[in-house]
Amino acid sequence: MRLLIPIIAVLFTLSGCHGKTDPPGDPPTGVTATPGDGLVVISWDALPELTYWIFFQPGSTVAVATPDSIAIRRAISPRPVTGLTNGIQYAFAMNATRDDSSAGPSSFSVVASPRLAGADWVSGTGLGTLPQNLKSIALNGSRLVAVGDAAAIFAGDLDYTSVDPPGILAWMPPSSLPVAFSSDLAGVITTNGTFTALGTDGSTMTSSDGLTWTAKGRVPAIGMSGLAFGFVAGVTPTFFAVGAGGDIFASTDNLVSWNPVSSGTSSDLTGISLLNRAFFVTGAGGTLLTSPTGAEGTWAPLVTNTANTLRSVAFNPTSLGNPYVAVGDAATILTSPDGVSWTSVAPSAITPPLRQDLRSVTVGGATASRFLAVGQAGAVAYSDDGLNWSTASSGPSNNLAGVLYTSGMYLAVGDAGANAVAR
Repeated sequence: MRLLIPIIAVLFTLSGCHGKTDPPGDPPTGVTATPGDGLVVISWDALPELTYWIFFQPGSTVAVATPDSIAIRRAISPRPVTGLTNGIQYAFAMNATRDDSSAGPSSFSVVASPRLAGADWVSGTGLGTLPQNLKSIALNGSRLVAVGDAAAIFAGDLDYTSVDPPGILAWMPPSSLPVAFSSDLAGVITTNGTFTALGTDGSTMTSSDGLTWTAKGRVPAIGMSGLAFGFVAGVTPTFFAVGAGGDIFASTDNLVSWNPVSSGTSSDLTGISLLNRAFFVTGAGGTLLTSPTGAEGTWAPLVTNTANTLRSVAFNPTSLGNPYVAVGDAATILTSPDGVSWTSVAPSAITPPLRQDLRSVTVGGATASRFLAVGQAGAVAYSDDGLNWSTASSGPSNNLAGVLYTSGMYLAVGDAGANAVAR
């Protein structure tokens, strides 16, 4: 019995020695910080057997596991660190554990300052085996849908760090379309989690996932160009479609039937948007219509003092001076303080000079503070006040027709399957 006691003690001691894995002996290597819009992407040389931690705080340096630092556990490279303030410098450092070990040594601090996106673009490979012209883009949660000519539809899930395709995990063609559907698609929107697409021939269809589509009621006209959804008089859920010859149609029964609404113009209409509780319709010859409800008899023309075709309108809720912007052909940019009185932006306020047609404008940025428009030959123009504009190449030389902002990046689509991202 006396001999057993030391043996049992030794076995217990050895077992205790192996109850915890040794920590990593070296700090994480290759740590970099790449600024984005309201975020910073942290990358490093990851080893499969280690679990990584990121620590960060405003400033030029950060010590790991201190009360002032914020920790991200089980990080996978590359990792976007979101919720940051543009223009503020942040410091980042990392350490790692192995299984249930204590933390190993920390890396040196790296710093980056988030900034607004829009100036630098990355292009993706043209979508489709015979890339069609894409006209419109919409987002449902984390899924994006782009539509265009010859019933072109592509759906993809957002992935900020994806390189190819940029910003999207993978583009997917539809798995099911209505029988014999082949119309050019002019627009796509999302409503209550559902995608709705409009064909130039008046056809409409819906999808919950961007892949399986169901036919809905047909607009009784051709040459349709734009689609929107809103509540007429704040009560009735209504879809609106606009098109050639001043056509406006409304559906109050969830796309089953469509009824004409008098627009008061015979100009071709190019788009419709619901902005700040009012509808805006753009069109040829400088046409700009507005209505507080979209109902019959409420549409009024606005004075734009331009003969160029207008194509898109955006509203910036953070702008104190000129929260409305409309864009159109020949680099036309109009601004308005109230959505009623409109003024042209002088060519001298756009640097470098811009001459291309602009097709679509949106508002983006981590604080929804930047107007950004895209157009002909990959043109991009952006402004933080609506009055002074900068231009940048989008990457592709194709015409761009639709753009939106989400999750720290702008995504644009256009001719020949063009798709591009600014992060």
